[in-house]
Amino acid sequence: MAAYLTRRGHSVGIWSRSLASSPRLHSGMVRLQTSGIFSDVFEIEALDSLSRIREFDVVVIALPATAYSDVMPALAGHLTSLHNVIVSGSLSLAPLWLHDMARTSGVQPVITAWGTTLLAASFQPDGTLHIPFTRKRFDIASLPAADTPQSLVLCRDLFGIEFDAARSVLDINLSNINPIAHAGQLLINFSRIDKSETWKLFENFTESGIRLAEALDAERLALASAVGSKPRSLRRHYAQSYPVEDNVLSAMVRQISEDGSKTLGPRALNHRYLIEDMPYGLAFMERLASAADMQLPMTSAVISILEVMTNTPIRKNNRIADAVIGTLEGKEALLERCMGYPHDA
Repeated sequence: MAAYLTRRGHSVGIWSRSLASSPRLHSGMVRLQTSGIFSDVFEIEALDSLSRIREFDVVVIALPATAYSDVMPALAGHLTSLHNVIVSGSLSLAPLWLHDMARTSGVQPVITAWGTTLLAASFQPDGTLHIPFTRKRFDIASLPAADTPQSLVLCRDLFGIEFDAARSVLDINLSNINPIAHAGQLLINFSRIDKSETWKLFENFTESGIRLAEALDAERLALASAVGSKPRSLRRHYAQSYPVEDNVLSAMVRQISEDGSKTLGPRALNHRYLIEDMPYGLAFMERLASAADMQLPMTSAVISILEVMTNTPIRKNNRIADAVIGTLEGKEALLERCMGYPHDA
């Protein structure tokens, strides 16, 4: 994200707790060499304190969900009412949690949720950051919801692609399909993970895993319908996000693989597909369904199976769920908060 924004001519700084020990840090600058959609070398300023975000107009949160509880409370204390905050690939209604913490601190930044990431990227063995593509178009929503139109303009200007307005951050949370797709990819490849094999993700996302992902997707869409949301399907997400022709999901997956995708599957259980997407994605969706008086039997079954296979309490490993929806009393309260009401009325 930093390389992409720098290439578009913006003044960019990066703050990260892990930067101090990064081999990419030299004299206060982060050095990134990229390949893929653009090949270049970037020198990007490393911010020595989180408080320095006050020097910037826009804050982009590009974090794994497992870092939300460590970073967002501290971040909320440095935000101002002049900030525009973008939460990239948000899970577990994290933008709503940050919004509530900022309001408690007496400030009212505009917080915009994305249900996916702008870029796919991975570091190669030689240290090059390979960026194979950018998304073509996806939905966003802001808190408060009345500020979504201005956020559309901001995001189009910053990132140079088209965005569409969703009704609320709840719609965006339900549009994140990573947990759905990754569950299907993981469950049919656990022997490879157990043996720490190197394996290509899309080449091994075969029919049985696709059927499982589509079944989980059907429950996601049913939950969305119950709360008045209409996120795009898993199939539509692939058609809009990847450089493929719209087709049945299996055909699009095959095309991605045949086009030479370099994305590799997990080689260990501490991979983000498991420690991030399952507790902060699938398990959180199960919690949302409970707030809407619904059950998701396939989703619940997959979570339970994964808990046994990984020997991990997935449902308990979401560190922000109680703070976000622990006190909600049904669907109506959830919808009001995700629109920015009643606090912003």
